[in-house]
Amino acid sequence: MRILLLEPDGVLAMDMIRYLNECRLKMEIHWLEKEEELTQMESFADYSLFVLNLSKPTNPCTMKLIRSRGGYAPLMLILEAGIDRSAFKTLYYLSYDDIMVKNFLPEEITFKIYKLCDVWNDDLFFISNHVYFDFRKSRFCNKKEEIYLGKKEALLLRILLLKAPHSVSHEEIACFVYSDEIPSEERIRSLVRQLRSKLPSPLIECIKGEGYRAIMCSSI
Repeated sequence: MRILLLEPDGVLAMDMIRYLNECRLKMEIHWLEKEEELTQMESFADYSLFVLNLSKPTNPCTMKLIRSRGGYAPLMLILEAGIDRSAFKTLYYLSYDDIMVKNFLPEEITFKIYKLCDVWNDDLFFISNHVYFDFRKSRFCNKKEEIYLGKKEALLLRILLLKAPHSVSHEEIACFVYSDEIPSEERIRSLVRQLRSKLPSPLIECIKGEGYRAIMCSSI
């Protein structure tokens, strides 16, 4: 997954790149410091997202340049803290996919980037750089180890990851995993134990009185 980052502040750019690659999915970041470098690029077709800090954000020329050279991925705009408030109306009509105003935390922009890149989709879930779950193949990949899950184990892990970091109740698990069956809480607990025995620890946490949740930990 490739992201084009245009940010004149080198310290901020490095902080963003470092945090992105430490948190979950390792991404290839192409960092540009100057807007002039954009005009020298022949194609933007290979990028999954454009994160742009433009000197004239209300000018649509850069957006048109990217689109004309095959860049149809989402566009996120970074704005300086002192921007004129009246500019937001123009930016709204330019239809940027998201806007961030400095000063923001690396965590804040990272999760917006994940959302725009569709990192959390229904089929492929990244827990850390080299650990992910492929729902279509019912396969959990822990670095070089491949762990195959049963149908109900895969469904359980899927709903836990879809709702992470929030908890999933017994009722939600019963509906999502067992369809038209009515499983007992003990049967659900047994499925959780079964899944836990196959996965790296810790990944599934019991929340007393609520249910279970997936722990999204980069150290796994």
